[in-house]
Amino acid sequence: MARPHDQISDDPSFAHRRRSLLRDCSGAAAVEFAIVGTAFIALLMATLHLMMIYLAQQMLETAAESASRLFLTGYAQTSILSNGHVGMDSADFKNAICNGASGITASGNVFTTDPLLPPMLKCSRLTVNVSRASAYSASAADRPTFTYDSSGNIVSTGTGYNYAAAGAGQNQIVAVQLIYLWPTGTGALGSSLINEPNNNRMLTATSVFTTEDYSCAAGQSTC
Repeated sequence: MARPHDQISDDPSFAHRRRSLLRDCSGAAAVEFAIVGTAFIALLMATLHLMMIYLAQQMLETAAESASRLFLTGYAQTSILSNGHVGMDSADFKNAICNGASGITASGNVFTTDPLLPPMLKCSRLTVNVSRASAYSASAADRPTFTYDSSGNIVSTGTGYNYAAAGAGQNQIVAVQLIYLWPTGTGALGSSLINEPNNNRMLTATSVFTTEDYSCAAGQSTC
């Protein structure tokens, strides 16, 4: 007497369905994606996290190069600005980078500059460092040191604004440095590029150059 399960096993329709089930791969893609999808998305997010930092660094480099031309040509040192200042002080120079500037050059020509900092970067996170050196061998601008209070606010920086020379200022060796605190954090796969408090990364762009020949504006003893 045949047992019930023997009858089922000998049923041709059952054998056909079993073979069809073994050949059915319609859900394989979903299973494979469930296995590797999480890792792929994490890798993609980590790549985007790193890409944004490199993009911000490149934007800062471009801004530093453009800002340096204001010193290279003597505009920053000798122009009569729309606010009445003769020569840019530290606040004027940073404002020119963030918002543009206008005024009259030492030769009497009207000038206007566009903002140099891309909209992606905020002026409130920017620190400007300008220094003068006697020789290129002594003009290295190291990564500045920021000091923070207990609340995480910056209380001092290793930066300054010094460019004046005795008499006319042509042929000076000047270093312009833009420092930006880029807000970041721990990315996917545990990637972390934080090197400052408050989940920030310090980005630094430096340009060192020799100024062109120019004359001080009327009333300036040094420029």
